[in-house]
Amino acid sequence: MRKLELLSPAKNADVAIAAINNGADAVYIGGPAFGARQAVGNSLEEIERVVRYAHRFYCRVFVTLNTILYDNELAEVERLIRDLYRIEVDAIIVQDPAILKLDIPPIALHASTQMHNYDLERIKFLDRLGFQRIVLARELSLEQLKTIRREVKAELEYFVHGALCVSLSGQCYMSCYLTGRSANRGECAQACRMRWTVEDSDGKVLVKDKYVLSLKDLNLSAYLSDLVDIGIDSFKIEGRLKEADYVANVTNYYSSRLDEIVARREGMSRVGNGYSRVGFEADPERSFNRGYTDYFVKGRKVGMVNMDSPKSMGKKVAVVKQVRGNVLSVEPLETIHNADGLCYFDGRELRGIKVNTAEGGRLTCNEKVNVAPGTILYRNYDHEFVTRLSKAVSARNIKVKIDVYTKNNHLVFVATDEAGISVTLKSEESFEEATNPNQAERVVGQLGKSGNTHYDCCPVEYLGDTILFVPSSVVNTYRGRLLDLLTEEREKQRERWVQSPLNGDALYVGQPDWRLNVVNQLSSEFYREHGTDTPEDGFEVGKNRSGKEVMTTRYCLLFELGMCRKSGKDKALRFPLYLSNNLGRFRLEFDCERCFMKVISL
Repeated sequence: MRKLELLSPAKNADVAIAAINNGADAVYIGGPAFGARQAVGNSLEEIERVVRYAHRFYCRVFVTLNTILYDNELAEVERLIRDLYRIEVDAIIVQDPAILKLDIPPIALHASTQMHNYDLERIKFLDRLGFQRIVLARELSLEQLKTIRREVKAELEYFVHGALCVSLSGQCYMSCYLTGRSANRGECAQACRMRWTVEDSDGKVLVKDKYVLSLKDLNLSAYLSDLVDIGIDSFKIEGRLKEADYVANVTNYYSSRLDEIVARREGMSRVGNGYSRVGFEADPERSFNRGYTDYFVKGRKVGMVNMDSPKSMGKKVAVVKQVRGNVLSVEPLETIHNADGLCYFDGRELRGIKVNTAEGGRLTCNEKVNVAPGTILYRNYDHEFVTRLSKAVSARNIKVKIDVYTKNNHLVFVATDEAGISVTLKSEESFEEATNPNQAERVVGQLGKSGNTHYDCCPVEYLGDTILFVPSSVVNTYRGRLLDLLTEEREKQRERWVQSPLNGDALYVGQPDWRLNVVNQLSSEFYREHGTDTPEDGFEVGKNRSGKEVMTTRYCLLFELGMCRKSGKDKALRFPLYLSNNLGRFRLEFDCERCFMKVISL
């Protein structure tokens, strides 16, 4: 049976539980330190709370330890991993290979996308090394994924939704160069979301003061079937800084799409057990998004960035017809509600307004609005949807079939869950036969009440013709004991990952340069043991930062502007091009053979 995993982000324990209740098969969450989102750490107690809840449904919990590590941090990391193993975290997601040389228990190891999992040879090395799972780069196309799947035995995880880093993961140093805050240390200052001016060597301005590196958000919901066919194991949603309403909405949407795929395929199921009951209709477009792109999944396309704003824009909902002070007459494309937040472009920036009252095509706003007829209005805050989402109570339940029959005037209860796990409980006392034939219905009714458990007892069947008189309170007691017994048996049969010993003979064939992000002695030893010369110091500790590729990206500014060098439409430009703002100036290089753009420090 092939099992598909939907992997959702968790800022904290409450968000993790919201994700599980809305259909996630696994969640990834930051520990107390060393995760690639420094702002969202969680205590061991909170992580253990998530683990206990997730394991009820056979869901998994992964902890992110995906930053590069300094020598003085390694002992603490080792202790943390031992603690995570003790509380039964299913896997850790790592970037720094120093972790592989620590004295740690056999906790499952996942290679973070921060390990730069783009090149096939790099991915094959991690596979030969023995990583249980490899988190693939977002830039990979369907064709590249097919090749990787043929060549690699490890589980493959791929991002399907959320914010995009314009640089290859693990290969962005612009934040560190400009501010001292390293993306590889979880401190990214998001230089890609800043305004930049692009000019050629003659000073000709191509783009002035625009968000030329700010990618739209990823949405691959239309390609889930293709990814399933290729053999992707885990479908990952980005968003460890997002709140519960965002995670619940997006998770529920993708969970429903995966359920549809599973329903059409033989020999396929989801990793987690249970079904979600929710009080809203999921729609990712009604949560935070910068507009959507499918990135490189089907090849290079124009429209990957929104140069006008890095903010959430939302859905197009109206076109302005007339303006009088704070009253807009619009042609609505969707129903607009009181308290909605709308936005529009003023030629330079995205501006926001709040709708006080909406009456069809007449909107009274909270301030005077100076826009021209024909201006498009977007809704970036859907008050009705957010209110419904905040009030909705999502819950997850496991279906259990209960059969009850009699044996020598004892009741025998059999509970079988949706995973096929079954337990049997026989009553300790015997009962007299009932004179009222409706007694069987009463027993069935009591057994169908699952109370505050996470089980849904349905169907319940009373088998056989012998009907015993059993007080309702007694039935309730046995139902509780039966479900407790089922919980114990489920825990016994829960799949537990154990990391196999790593392969010390795996050879790394790449260059041991500064882009390996080596900033401690154990990482240096690791690469030497696997066939390289002593690696150069990583960017964060290296002394010479000039002339370095501070960003390497498959996104190409020239292609986006319709000036692809392969097409010859760049003839009016004098190269090299330069990228600049008030924080710094960089040279742009274009590797047209491989279709990469590089941002070079001066």
